[in-house]
Amino acid sequence: MRTLNVAAALSCVILFSVIGTKASNAATIQNFDSGWYTNTGFTAGVTNINVGSSNLSGAIYNNWLAFNITGLANQNVTSATLTFYGGNGTNTSATSETLGLFDYTGSINTLIGNSQNNVGIYTDLGNGDSYGTAVVAGNGPIQQFTVTLSQAAIADLNAAAHNQGDTRFVIGGSLLSVSGPFANEQLFAIFGPGAALAPAAVLNLETSVAAVPEPSTWAMMILGFAGVGFIAYRRRNQSAVAAA
Repeated sequence: MRTLNVAAALSCVILFSVIGTKASNAATIQNFDSGWYTNTGFTAGVTNINVGSSNLSGAIYNNWLAFNITGLANQNVTSATLTFYGGNGTNTSATSETLGLFDYTGSINTLIGNSQNNVGIYTDLGNGDSYGTAVVAGNGPIQQFTVTLSQAAIADLNAAAHNQGDTRFVIGGSLLSVSGPFANEQLFAIFGPGAALAPAAVLNLETSVAAVPEPSTWAMMILGFAGVGFIAYRRRNQSAVAAA
């Protein structure tokens, strides 16, 4: 019985090492589009990531970043960060501002198509599941900063990555610390062709993928199970002889 148990345990170890082994990977994905909508539904069709309240027009802006995560279909995202490039834009007059990141549940085609007079898009970009927050220093040019994305973001990243059709992923942004219209509380940066830096941000993803067993590993598994079967067969024969 002891020999049988040892053989069975060895086979289980081999099996679980094959099934459970995962390879870790890292992926860096830059946004392919970005822009903003105001609280009146207006958008200028530019790639600037303006967010906050204008002291000139009184408009309040929410922005977005769009990523294409094709190529992650066989992987699972385990952690993610979003880094905004610095040195290209102006900042709020306040000491600091709090940027909130959110999911976007509407049509991505409508979003990046710069649909005019769409208050629903503005609202969607600043509501829903939180993807994370960051406190951004004020009184000067925007500095590079990184936001650790939430589990809700990771779940949505995996859903997009495993989608058989559309593998695009959007992050909405809203300045949570805005006090109201006409406040000089904005994070404004110009990105795209002709800008100092393009694109606006980058996703850094850690992923895992189930490792494909090598032929030698499969051979060990087969031999292990064959050994368990043979030992069990011999014990049954020995028991039958003893009983006779």
